[in-house]
Amino acid sequence: DLLSNLVNRTPAPVELGLNAEAKISVIASETNGEAEEEEEASKATEGNNINTEGHGANMDLKVCLKPHYGFLNMHHSVFTDYAREGLSYDMLEIPSPDDTPSDNRRDMRLDVEIDKFDSERYLADLFLSDDPNDECADMIYVEAVRFMPHWAKKDSVDDLIGQMEQMNTKSTTRASSSLSSQENFFTEDESQRLLSTKAQLPLISKLNKEQTKSIFYSLVDILYAYVYDHRTTMGDCTCESSWTVVTLSPTLSWLESYTPPYDTITHVLRWSIRRALIYPYLRTFDFVAGMLVKDVVDIFRGGRRIILRCLLQIQQIMDGSEFHYLFNKLYINPYICWIQQISEDDLVRFVEDDLIPSVNMRKNGGANSQGDVSCLLDKSSLGLDLDILEKCNFKGEDASSSSSSSSSSSDTEDDDDDADSDSSVEDTSDDNQCSGLNDETQLNEQDRSLLVMEQKNSSNNLLDNQIGGGNILSLDSNALLDKREEDTKAATDRNGETKKSLITEIG
Repeated sequence: DLLSNLVNRTPAPVELGLNAEAKISVIASETNGEAEEEEEASKATEGNNINTEGHGANMDLKVCLKPHYGFLNMHHSVFTDYAREGLSYDMLEIPSPDDTPSDNRRDMRLDVEIDKFDSERYLADLFLSDDPNDECADMIYVEAVRFMPHWAKKDSVDDLIGQMEQMNTKSTTRASSSLSSQENFFTEDESQRLLSTKAQLPLISKLNKEQTKSIFYSLVDILYAYVYDHRTTMGDCTCESSWTVVTLSPTLSWLESYTPPYDTITHVLRWSIRRALIYPYLRTFDFVAGMLVKDVVDIFRGGRRIILRCLLQIQQIMDGSEFHYLFNKLYINPYICWIQQISEDDLVRFVEDDLIPSVNMRKNGGANSQGDVSCLLDKSSLGLDLDILEKCNFKGEDASSSSSSSSSSSDTEDDDDDADSDSSVEDTSDDNQCSGLNDETQLNEQDRSLLVMEQKNSSNNLLDNQIGGGNILSLDSNALLDKREEDTKAATDRNGETKKSLITEIG
């Protein structure tokens, strides 16, 4: 840290109004086009600094009216005058950054986000499983949730043993060992980056409270975007990492500038979560609004060294990008130099007074002292109508399931009723058929019994008459047979009429 402060100290003013570049005459150069472009952009960023004391007292009025951006809005006209043609379209989402007024950037950004929000994509990721044994689980999401980032790692056993040994040594030995542990925190590559990073900054003591908060707010949304990429790539950045960091950060993608007290840390986190639900691969609300916000808080709690390591990794990501390398000159390098100059008390004050209360407000689900419920980090505050979307979707599913179940139950009841009616009809027809058969059987038996009785009675009467007259022996056999035939025919006629009457009654 001390070496970096020595490198980044403010240069002494040059006599006679001449700067260092005016004393050097370039004869030849063998640098490639990209290096020359970066050098020109560096000159632009160094020459377009805003004087925080006089706020442009010596600047031309036209320059003051141009849109400004970058760290503390210190730069302007970089993409028009110094960058190659078309670089702004590859770097940014905002169209014409040098011509778009800063007051219009936010409204344009919110409109574009609403147009790009995919409701079906959001609902598809709403209930992602983090169980590695689940066949339907997304393994990128599973690994991102289970990943242990560098800011969450605890001290190893060797570090604990070293701390115990330091407690038993003398004060001079403890001081030297503390200095060595401070130096050993950063890797060799990180130390080289710290030495080579330069940026011209205004004096920290000259910044007011609102300017300091604005710097912190932009740092929060940059670190939020970095945290998403760091978890989803398991700490191993890819060729898409620069796009992810730039796209998720409103500060980088739209050159957003926060103006406290009108903007709060809740607005910053809300807009970061909102973009995380629109653009990247994983769009689970619990992941982007819960775990990632907690990671940002843990990074700030870890102190300046943890923040510095994250910024150095972002710098490395931007250096490896073909389109986003200019963000190091505009934002990342100044942040690396600034975070080394602020005190730990300023950092702790921001974390305790701004960052942690907003996160606790979301966990508790309550409103602030003024009763402003819209500032909460819940789904209804993101401006995407997530609650209505989920309610309508799940209500439609419940209605369709209930209608299908009711229709199936009604169909089943109708089938049962039809089956019962058919069975009753069949039973009735069977009963009728059986009763008809029984009636016919019973009728035939009665007819035969009646016919036999009639024959017996007629024969008995005939015998009695013949015997009573005393002429039995003188009867003619032919006359007796004729009488019997007539009686049998009469009985048969009577039986037929009886049968007809029985059938009519039964019918």
